[in-house]
Amino acid sequence: MCFQDTKRMLGRHIQWLLCASVLVNMLLLLFVMFHQPEDGVSALPGHHPINPDQMDKRYLQAFIQEKVPRPHVVKTAVTRRQKDLRNNKEWEKVQQVPTEKPTWSYNKTAADGFRKELEDICNTKDDFIVTKKNFPVGSVIQYDAERHSRLNVTNDVWERFPQSSPFGHIKHSRCSVVGNSGILKNSNCGKEIDAANFVFRCNMAPIDGNHIAEVGSKTDLITANPTIIRDKYKNLRNQTMKEQFIRDVSVYGKSYIWMTPFAYKMCTSYTFKAQQVLKELKSNNEIIFANPVFMGKMNGYWKKKGVKAWRASTGLFLVSAALSMCEEVHLYGFWPWHLDRLGNNLTQHYYDNHPVHKAHKLPDEFKQHQRLHNQGVLHMTTDNCA
Repeated sequence: MCFQDTKRMLGRHIQWLLCASVLVNMLLLLFVMFHQPEDGVSALPGHHPINPDQMDKRYLQAFIQEKVPRPHVVKTAVTRRQKDLRNNKEWEKVQQVPTEKPTWSYNKTAADGFRKELEDICNTKDDFIVTKKNFPVGSVIQYDAERHSRLNVTNDVWERFPQSSPFGHIKHSRCSVVGNSGILKNSNCGKEIDAANFVFRCNMAPIDGNHIAEVGSKTDLITANPTIIRDKYKNLRNQTMKEQFIRDVSVYGKSYIWMTPFAYKMCTSYTFKAQQVLKELKSNNEIIFANPVFMGKMNGYWKKKGVKAWRASTGLFLVSAALSMCEEVHLYGFWPWHLDRLGNNLTQHYYDNHPVHKAHKLPDEFKQHQRLHNQGVLHMTTDNCA
């Protein structure tokens, strides 16, 4: 009996000891987890708390970098893009283009001085287009691109001209000149373009559908290359082509269609036919003829300024005219490369990727636009609009 009682008491002591041991271990664990030791004191042997004030900065940076995963996928994509552009000659040219002044203000003194410089070359307000006044019956028209070709102004030819220029006595306060560069795609510049008093557009560029948000819809003058009458509308040889042409130009509202019948001799018949069809079908649009005197003199002027091309682009001719006809001139869609400033790919035009004519040197023209922008003569947009 005594032995059994002793054994029972010993078992109870062992149980109490085990319980006490578990309790001590739990308290010790809680102490390790929640105790904040003072500077330089470790909670337990082998336990080294992180004290940022005493850590070496390089170790701390390494610790942070080790704990925070790096965006490997993004970095790889950027690296690949940079590698793709490394030997891209066009990208090298884009990087060499200085950005425009971050803040732009109209410099009336500089603008008036430049206008006078252009007017000394050619009286744009009166001579931008052919009229009955500047080419009377019996005069001779010298083609500006095909110098050996001439046209005698007969009564029939003279009747095709307006009495005088509709731009002669009007000076618009603000004009938009819209180029067709791919930089306009998704640019959201439509409202800003349409806010101008007068809007110039190039080469019958589309303004319907999704393009309205990009480039707007207001049109006061749009250019059309005579070859489009030959190629797209088959020289308007049947009623179907005539009606299609009328529908297409009606998109631009009651606007002037500026054509160049006196650049090359072949252009004359295409332009005259288009003018005839507009009158036959009573279109609201009116075709006006580019004056070869204006074209020739402006082409020579820009060559002297550094545009090393056989012939200036339509956009540069319109900019020249706008600078004489408008107080403030704002350019959109004038960007000569297939990459934007961030290296993103661009199409040739905002509506297609048809290559530009080799006769033009658009990078040279862009430099002139940018120079005038930085002088406050005109404003050029090369980014998305707000």
